[in-house]
Amino acid sequence: MKGMENQDKIIFFDIGGTLVGAPNLFSYIASKYKNSQGDTIAKVISENYDQLYCNVQEDGFLSVKDMLEISLKKAALKLNIEDLSNLAHHYYEELYINQSYLYEDVIRVLNILRKRKIKLIVFSNSDSDILIKELKVLNIYNYFQEFIISSDVRSYKPCDIIINKALSYCNIPNKDIIFVGNSDEDVISAKKMGITSVLIKRWDKKINVTSDYNINSLDELLEIL
Repeated sequence: MKGMENQDKIIFFDIGGTLVGAPNLFSYIASKYKNSQGDTIAKVISENYDQLYCNVQEDGFLSVKDMLEISLKKAALKLNIEDLSNLAHHYYEELYINQSYLYEDVIRVLNILRKRKIKLIVFSNSDSDILIKELKVLNIYNYFQEFIISSDVRSYKPCDIIINKALSYCNIPNKDIIFVGNSDEDVISAKKMGITSVLIKRWDKKINVTSDYNINSLDELLEIL
C-alpha cells in the first residue's frame, strides 16, 4: 500500500494531544489569578470541569466555553477568589490560538497522506470557532476534507449522536477506515464505529482501554496503512 495513491481510505484524526500540543488549560487559567494558590485553583477548576463533562450528555449539551465558565464560577465560590468566569472564553481562545503548536511529525505525515489521496477528517471534542481558527493559524486546516466537532454536533465523543455523525462519512468498508487519537474516548469511539483504532502516545497518559495499534509517532501510522 505504501507509496500508492488511495482514494479508498479514510483517517479520522483527533486534534488536541494527537496532532497539536498546548500548555495545560487549567494551569494556564489558574496563572491569571492574583494570588499564590495556582496549583489548588487549577485542581479545583479541573475537577469542576471533569464533573460537568462526565454529566453533560445527561444534563443537556454544554460547550467547552460553557463548562469553563461554570467551572471558574464554582472555583471562585469554593476558594473565595476573584470570579473570572466572564473571561473563560477569552482564556480558552488565548491559549489555543497563541500557544498551541504542532508536533514535529505532523506536517511531514500529513503531506504523505495527502499525496496518497487519503481522505482526512477532523473528529474533535472542541468548540468549532476556536478549533477552526487554531487549525488555520497552524496551517493545517486545508489538509482536511471534513470536520466533526462537538459544538457543531452538540455531542461529545464517544456518545451516539457524534458517532452517528462520523458514521455518515464512512461510505467505504470499515477495514479501510482508521481513527487516530490519544484518549479512551477516541479508542471507544473507534470501537463503536467498528473501525481500526490507533492510539498515539505523546506523553505518559493513563489509558484504560485497549486499542488495535499503539504508536509513539505519526511516522508509525504509515506502516499500518
